[in-house]
This record gives sequence, C-alpha cells and structure tokens, in this order.
Amino acid sequence: MDILFPHISRWFLDKQEHFAVFAQADSRIEGWFKAELLVLFNRLVAEKVIESFEREANIPSPKDAKRNQVDFRLRIQGQTHLCELKALCISRTAGTPRNLHFYFRDDHVGLVKDFKKLDEIVGTNKWVIAFVYPAPDSNEWSNAIASLPSTLRHWRPITSPSDFPNWVYIALWKG
Repeated sequence: MDILFPHISRWFLDKQEHFAVFAQADSRIEGWFKAELLVLFNRLVAEKVIESFEREANIPSPKDAKRNQVDFRLRIQGQTHLCELKALCISRTAGTPRNLHFYFRDDHVGLVKDFKKLDEIVGTNKWVIAFVYPAPDSNEWSNAIASLPSTLRHWRPITSPSDFPNWVYIALWKG
C-alpha cells in the first residue's frame, strides 16, 4: 500500500471542488469514490504500478465459510491487499446527526462493521480507506479512535488529519 497510497492521495487532492460540494450537500457519496478508484486503478494497472485489481471481491470467511464482499482486492508486488472504502461526511450542513462519532458506532454504516468484516478474513494486508470531509480536528479524531471497542484497537490509522488540507482527510487504516 506504500506504493499505492501516494497515487490515491494525489488523485483525490485534485478534487477539492467535489469535496466542497459533497460537504455543502451533507452527502455520503461512497459510490463516487469507488468509481474514481476504478478509473485510477485501471490506469495504475496500465502503468504497471499495480498488477491487478478486482472490485467487489467475494472472500470466504474461515469462521463459517460465508462469503464477505470486499470493495477491492488488489495485487501489488506479488501480494494480495484487501481494501474497504468509507465516505464520512461530517459537515452536518443539512442538520444530519453524522458527526465523526456517528461513524464509529457498531452498526451497518460505521467503520466498526468494516473492521470486523476484514478481521474475519485470513490475510495480512487488510486496509480501510476513509474519506473524511471536511477534515476533522486532530483532537476530535483522537477521541473518535479512542472510542473503538477494545477488540478493534489493533486497527490504527497510519495517516493523520494534519497531513491533509482542511477540506478532506484520507484516513488509511491498517488492520
């Protein structure tokens, strides 16, 4: 992911207008992020930066043989990487309850669901990319991370809000 993440950052940091409009409309547009990554990954395969990718990959769980659908399965330098995406709009301009802590709940919309899903799958390269817009305050981000259940504390963001502009934070989580 060290090779891939700078490409992802550059790709999305060129889209400030999109993030401003999404935040103004108080909209979570996860499908847009997937579509943008499809285009980017296709380009990176052509440029031989990554070997291959598969969207909506079905991965069996060793626990119960149930198939878990993962947003992307990528091959990078001979290794498989599993990646889930999250769109976290925290602007609240439409009066929604979606502040940062909204996404750290254990339900069908939060990060916890994706962390648990990836934890059920065998593998070492498991990632969650969360597009947070606008970018959260560093203290608010730290408090949200601290609110994760103890069983998920091994999930750590390896990026920081201070590394990004105030209109977006691309949180890369490693499990």
